[in-house]
Amino acid sequence: GGFYNFIAFVGAFALVPFTRRFGPKVMHSICLTLAGLAMLSIPAIHDRALLFIPMVGIGLAWASIMGNPYVMLAGSLPQDRVGVYMGIFNMFIVIPMMIQIFTLPLYYDAWLGGNPENVIRLAGSLLICAAIAVLFVTTAHTSARRATPIGPE
Repeated sequence: GGFYNFIAFVGAFALVPFTRRFGPKVMHSICLTLAGLAMLSIPAIHDRALLFIPMVGIGLAWASIMGNPYVMLAGSLPQDRVGVYMGIFNMFIVIPMMIQIFTLPLYYDAWLGGNPENVIRLAGSLLICAAIAVLFVTTAHTSARRATPIGPE
């Protein structure tokens, strides 16, 4: 697990110029796609050393997940309510995670054949679905927002 975290750390800095050029929505979609493809490839890899390759895609996605959704959201929020809406946004991250924790045992055997590799495949497929869904998100252009001065004018 440490390697993808290292990639996420380095990737967070490396993604900045690309995000500025292409926008957070496009970069987030690309990173989620890379992670989805990486997850789909894991069950086919039987040499532990080769697992470092998909960890690059997962690390880049983790770097993007930690920042780009918030960048996309922040430009659409009223300045005086950013904290409230960011908190609500975080609930939409945590609640699906809790739902997954409690529902996976219900369909693990029936739908996934009791095979952990199929859980990884499902995760990869859902990451690719998320990458496609991100492209349909409408974001406000932060440059068009009126800047609020800090301190007295």
